[in-house]
Amino acid sequence: MILRRLGVAITLSFLLGTMAGRLSGGFGLSYFCIILPGLLYLSRKKAIVFILLSCACFFFLGIQRRTLYSDRISATERFVENQAIQIRDHISVKLAERLHEGPSTGIASALLLGDRRGLDTETKTAFRNAGISHALALSGMHVGIVWSIICFLTAALRWNYRAKAFSLALSIAIIFIYAVITGLSPSVSRACIMIAVWKTADSLCQSKDRTGPLLTAALVIALFNPVAVEMVGFQLSFAAVAGIVFLYPAVEESIRKVTGNKRSFARRIAASGMRLMGITMTCQIATFPLILLYFGRVSGNFLISNIVSAPLVTLSVYSSAASALLGGLPAVGGVISVISSAILEALRQVVLFLGS
Repeated sequence: MILRRLGVAITLSFLLGTMAGRLSGGFGLSYFCIILPGLLYLSRKKAIVFILLSCACFFFLGIQRRTLYSDRISATERFVENQAIQIRDHISVKLAERLHEGPSTGIASALLLGDRRGLDTETKTAFRNAGISHALALSGMHVGIVWSIICFLTAALRWNYRAKAFSLALSIAIIFIYAVITGLSPSVSRACIMIAVWKTADSLCQSKDRTGPLLTAALVIALFNPVAVEMVGFQLSFAAVAGIVFLYPAVEESIRKVTGNKRSFARRIAASGMRLMGITMTCQIATFPLILLYFGRVSGNFLISNIVSAPLVTLSVYSSAASALLGGLPAVGGVISVISSAILEALRQVVLFLGS
């Protein structure tokens, strides 16, 4: 328990340090060298002193990391980025061809690849007015859907313990390749790191902890790109997941009390609807202060819009992925493309109605 609290404290301290480093003159390392001897001495005395000094060290290390950070891209990073853009553009073109290039085609590229160039102005405005423009930005929900598809495709490899380990490693590698192709946005990076940490911990020691993967994702992103901590997308993404991790369990417990253990089909449907509403509410509560701070307004019908659109968004991501993977097959591909186009158009019409 003490180690867990220490991990939480030093991670938050480092994140605060990276944010404070924007205003500092780069004195973190000198403070670290001054505090380190005292840390080593006092750590033998009291655990609370050790935690406080550890937090101080990581705070100033965060300041130093932010001050010394350079956003210049190396030749290797530039090459990888160019290759990722080419692959993303190729998939977008194939999706447009298989979905017969309609107004809803741009939604498929946005939901699956984070490429919003194909969206028309009317669709963008409708999503924004309906309060669900976040659905067009790749997030944990999109990565979770893609992860479920990857797990389904690699399920045949799990016949023993070693095969399960190989399947997990392969799945994690594929999800990170997907993250690179989509541009490695903070929300996608956070989701991929959380999945990797969570699944690895679950496989090795059956750990169900959610706080650890969330903080690990924040720490890794801040170490590699401390500027990301200042981005709105980073803050909203982590705030939303923190809302689910810390607030949703109480909602889930209330839903169990209402629906009971022995549930009929109707009660299961009602419970699913209440869970969807609970997740939406906890995300909105956690992100509400940031939305007001950065955007100055919140859509009045965001709850209804999210509940109505969430199933269609999920189906749209699945159908778009199916079109990208199987749309080129002679007979099945055409059927998949027609179904996918119908789902995407249904989503577009619902959003246009909600945003009107």
